[in-house]
Amino acid sequence: MGSYQEALEKLLGHITILDVEEKQLLESLGQVLAEDVRAGFNVPASRTSGPDGYAVISQDVKGACKESPIVLAVTETVRAGRLPRSRVKRGTAVRIMTGSVVPEGADCVVRFEDTDEPGGKNGPSCLKIREVKIYVSPSPGANIRPTGSNAREGRLVVSRGTVIGPAQISALAALGRRRVTVVRRPVIGVIATGDELVSPGKGLPPGKTYDCNTAAMASLVMHYGGIPRILGRARDKEASVRARIEKGMTSDAIITTGGVSMGDFDLVRLTLGKLGKIVFSRIKMGPGAALAFGVIPRSSNNESSFPLPVFALAGPPTGCLINFETLVRPALLKMRGFERVDHPTVGAIAVDSVSDRKPIAFVRWTNLTGTEGKYRVELNVAERMGGLASIATANSLTIIPEGAVINAGEKVQVLPLDWCGSDIRL
Repeated sequence: MGSYQEALEKLLGHITILDVEEKQLLESLGQVLAEDVRAGFNVPASRTSGPDGYAVISQDVKGACKESPIVLAVTETVRAGRLPRSRVKRGTAVRIMTGSVVPEGADCVVRFEDTDEPGGKNGPSCLKIREVKIYVSPSPGANIRPTGSNAREGRLVVSRGTVIGPAQISALAALGRRRVTVVRRPVIGVIATGDELVSPGKGLPPGKTYDCNTAAMASLVMHYGGIPRILGRARDKEASVRARIEKGMTSDAIITTGGVSMGDFDLVRLTLGKLGKIVFSRIKMGPGAALAFGVIPRSSNNESSFPLPVFALAGPPTGCLINFETLVRPALLKMRGFERVDHPTVGAIAVDSVSDRKPIAFVRWTNLTGTEGKYRVELNVAERMGGLASIATANSLTIIPEGAVINAGEKVQVLPLDWCGSDIRL
């Protein structure tokens, strides 16, 4: 039985980044970019106006102020998407909208707010303006976005390994990209084991319990960017467990829950060992210390195939969810191409005490409050609310070290959860 960190290191040594695929831009949200994207042209391709205003020659309006405005003749109005018809000459101005190409001759733009342009209006009601009073004296270049100011041709805009979010999609679309190459999402088989399990919604006979792990594991797989493949429940028979695992061998990994302890009918570890290799079994951290991780060959005639990882997690929901967050989560992120897979942590002041020393490290469902630098954490949520309610309401996990006692007021390291609707600002 090794520590959690030792188990995680061994596990990640058997995980590889998945192959890449080409996706429509909007469909790539949340995936990791597998290519460097450079600008194929200058953005903007020409000088453009920052605000709505007047394109002028700065020398023409030198010394202008509210008390002594300078009047210029307005020769045309330029809107976005249309090119100016002529250059700006001395003593003239061109009315120009935000994002429009600045006409040749002009070296600055004066905002509408700094002229006698009527305020509080919309629509093309001012197209017939023939002259404008300028109240400011801008410097050359004022309110003009230079050519290539957003992206120079050939310059790296979005680098390989970046997780694609709305900002990246905006940048890629601005470069004209419709498709991108990304690391594909992992397909994860999900198997719950146990003769005692009943599907939610059905009647619950004596001695039975509802299968909550299938839905929980599938939802966590989706939350962390994978595609769950529900393989059904395995009965407490070796043939049934084997059949479910073999059904999922075309997946990128398999998660099983239950049947991995030391009981007579806990057959997952036995079956996994016969199909492949157990990398480690049990860890010195609970709940969920009874788990295993192994790999099995994908096919007997393809020795070069990377082995199929199998996460055999604990059966009780508390341990099962903790197993996923601490061990499966980093593996999924590595498969997806994330450069960092370690769990974020914050230091927080304990508001209550933990006095019972455990022979192994122990994870508590906790309630984290506050903001950066002033976090507080309630450690005894389960004792106050009960196991299921603590899972449903906690927003963090706190690992109590082996044999440790935590006193109120001490600082502890807390793992915030991003799948529980927490409003904690990290």
